[in-house]
Amino acid sequence: MKPLLRFLRRKMWNNRPLTVSSFIGLLLAVSFTSSIPFYTDHALSRIISATLHEERAGSPPGSLLTRYQPARNDPAEPESLAALHDYMMNKLPERIGYPLLQSIATYSVAQSQLRQDAAAGGGDNRRRQMSLMAQSGLAEEIEIIDGAMYGNSSDSDGIIEAVVWENARSRNYLEVGDVYQYTLPTAKGNKVLKIKVVGVFQPKDANSDYWYQGLDVFSGVLMINPDMFAEEVMKGLSASVNTVNWYGLYDLQELQSSDLGRLEKLLQRLEPDMFQMLRNSRVDLSFLDLIRTFKKESQQVQMTLFTLAAPMLALCFYFIYINARQSLERQRNDIAVLRSRGAEMRLIFAIFLLEGALLGAAAWLLGMLGAAGMARLMVTTDGFMQFSIGKDAAIGWNNAAGAYGLAAVAAAILAGLLPVAGYGKNSIVGHKQELARADRKPFWQRWYIDIVLLLASGAGWYLFQSGQLNAGQQSDSGSLQVHPAFFFVPAVAVFSAGLVSLRLFPLLLKLLHRMLRRWLPVTFHLALVQLSRSQKSYFPLMLLLVMTMGLGIYHASAARTIDRNEGERIMYSNGTDVVIQPVWEGKLQLYDENGNYIPDDQPRETIYTEPPLAPFEEMPGVKSHVRVLQAEGDLTVAGKSLGKGLLMGIDNVAFASSAWWRHDLYKGAHPFQLLRWMGDYEQGVIVSKAFADRNALKQGDLIQMTVQKVPIEFVVVGISEYWPSLSPQQSFVIANLDYVYDLIPLMPYGLWLDMEDGAKVMPVVGHLREHGIETASLRDARNERILQKLLPSREGTYGILTLGFIVSVAVSFIGYLLFWIYSLARRTVQMGILRATGLARGQLTFILLLEQLLTTGLAIGLGLGIGRLVSKLFLPLLQTSGGAQVPPFMIVFEWRDTVQLLVIVLAMLSVGACVLTVQIWRLRVHQAVKLGEER
Repeated sequence: MKPLLRFLRRKMWNNRPLTVSSFIGLLLAVSFTSSIPFYTDHALSRIISATLHEERAGSPPGSLLTRYQPARNDPAEPESLAALHDYMMNKLPERIGYPLLQSIATYSVAQSQLRQDAAAGGGDNRRRQMSLMAQSGLAEEIEIIDGAMYGNSSDSDGIIEAVVWENARSRNYLEVGDVYQYTLPTAKGNKVLKIKVVGVFQPKDANSDYWYQGLDVFSGVLMINPDMFAEEVMKGLSASVNTVNWYGLYDLQELQSSDLGRLEKLLQRLEPDMFQMLRNSRVDLSFLDLIRTFKKESQQVQMTLFTLAAPMLALCFYFIYINARQSLERQRNDIAVLRSRGAEMRLIFAIFLLEGALLGAAAWLLGMLGAAGMARLMVTTDGFMQFSIGKDAAIGWNNAAGAYGLAAVAAAILAGLLPVAGYGKNSIVGHKQELARADRKPFWQRWYIDIVLLLASGAGWYLFQSGQLNAGQQSDSGSLQVHPAFFFVPAVAVFSAGLVSLRLFPLLLKLLHRMLRRWLPVTFHLALVQLSRSQKSYFPLMLLLVMTMGLGIYHASAARTIDRNEGERIMYSNGTDVVIQPVWEGKLQLYDENGNYIPDDQPRETIYTEPPLAPFEEMPGVKSHVRVLQAEGDLTVAGKSLGKGLLMGIDNVAFASSAWWRHDLYKGAHPFQLLRWMGDYEQGVIVSKAFADRNALKQGDLIQMTVQKVPIEFVVVGISEYWPSLSPQQSFVIANLDYVYDLIPLMPYGLWLDMEDGAKVMPVVGHLREHGIETASLRDARNERILQKLLPSREGTYGILTLGFIVSVAVSFIGYLLFWIYSLARRTVQMGILRATGLARGQLTFILLLEQLLTTGLAIGLGLGIGRLVSKLFLPLLQTSGGAQVPPFMIVFEWRDTVQLLVIVLAMLSVGACVLTVQIWRLRVHQAVKLGEER
């Protein structure tokens, strides 16, 4: 073993750059893979926190209520009941493994008659029906308002002390100090107990989770000490227990996704396990459904992220594969010599497997830290390559992350071992024969895998186009939920288009050479000849760059398209940044216009008083505001009723500067022109295109709208399909507010506020309150936009796309650098001969830069073009499934994304060009031109 380790150490040292690059590839693969479970736990904690803080009727989340209620004439054996009690109070909480906020055991016997004890001097003959109950933890949850707390033992006369709720005392006419006879059902018949009411209590907190049954239950029970109930009532008197409840409230705030499956199985098995311990026991209330909901959402987030990450993970493993091939190319002679001297394949596999295991172990240890950092980076993303620092990230150790990291290590080691099988089977003779067939086409060209993948991606596009797969759909919250395959299928399209382009690459070289060979200088000729002869060696790097650029362009366009349309949907539905509804003072109209009193049985109208307008002019952080009235009315044209419509009364000038506009929606006149026409005519209105088309209306037509039983005459001055906050399918009428108020009684209007950048809305509310104006309702579109971005699914999507792009750029840069460095190293003899035959260093540098331009530059251009083409093919499909969105879907291409990608790539090329130039200028002819074989 020691010789093997020594050999391995020397081998790794002699190939330091490739060893380091292999380690970096492993580290990126492990970190990227494990970051998804880390982020999933963060997303789950957000979902759990939101769920646990929701106000809901019934028991709080995390409640577990189990019950034992024996059948008639089937009492429980004390040992079985004690065993079940121990399991529910001690063993089950340990198995669940999360903190207990409440742990309560409640024992009770059936209701029985309760009479005042005549021997104790009582003369009250009222007949009462009450039950005897003991509940753990009662003393800490109540306060005695009359008398004292019960004791833990009976007195010499066998009288048991009890306390009652104040409502129970008043309802059952109980008095502190009185002794009552209680008929207790036992296994040996009924027995009479003497119960003394020693105190009356009130809950310290009536809303506490301790009162899980509800306080009304305690209006018919006598509460005694739990120890006394167990020893004297159950054990001493052999009482027949009517019901036993065990209630636990668990704190699930720290719940992890890796624990969901275990808890689901445990809660599924709880009732069968209870039944085996004691018949007639069951689960009344459980958080199993909550766990299943969390598990479903956790799996959905994780599946979505892994689907999105799959192309970038494939790039990582592909980089590891080509890096391993590059390393094996340098060691191929050594492997062939070993095989020729009798070394078995398992020894060669063992060497590379041990190397991969050592690198994988180190990568896994560091990768866990990197994964946590990547998950935190995902939390900070607001869009593609957009970050918002300062977000809280609940990132902690996750067993699933460790397991996924090990799986990534195994997959990466396998990817690194794949070339070994092909190289290790050849002897030195076979190796030389294969070198002679170096111009053989790659297997994916021979088997037309590129064409098959291109057809598969086309089939995926057809499924989205035909609606058999929904690219995206509106969720309950109104946000657009994108199908994970909508990112996976385009990745396949980019990959297959890149392969097809590489299939055409040799034809392009031949065409260039034939067209220009008579005029090409020697440097161009040498570059084209080198590319033609070694074209296959350039394919891995070119494909890596095509995928990086193509996916970068597509992901940037998809993220910005989704983000832009989500924001516009929210802004359009709100109409402006903030909508406030002030509180108007109103009183009922008691007298009609003639001064007659309106009877109580007839409808009365409310007379409103408009708030003062001066405070509206001084609202802090508000750029502009407008009064907006919305009311329903009956529409009539030429005496014909056209149904109901929505009237929006506005101040046209203020509305133009305060409302949110997307100007491309208005195909006819600009909305500001429509508002200007409204200002020119007091009676002028803008009507919806749907209403105008249904009734053949045009500019200049008269319409009538009855609001609050008052008919109002209008003149149509404009027709518009869209209007802020209004559906294009509605019959809406936009009118001058002052004209409307001249004809109808005052009605409450809302305020539309266009806020300054970063301005808060609460100072506005405080300012209005200072002037005596309260706020009835408030809608802040900016806050809704922030909440949409914080959705785990949206945050995770942007995070994984951003992270994937950064990782793919990293592996492309390392792959590019290593490829050209080792390409130059392999061609040292060739460069030396060319240098010795008279080519200057500048000419050699030009040849290599020209090769870069024709390979790397072409790959980058192809990636940009393919990414743009795939974006134009696939992004409009979001509109197919989201076509009902208002305003209509808009495909977004931003040049800054392309410029950002080009800057990154040009920086990569510049570094590579500098490295190559340095290598060329350091080349010495007397060391390059030598006898022997190139290593």
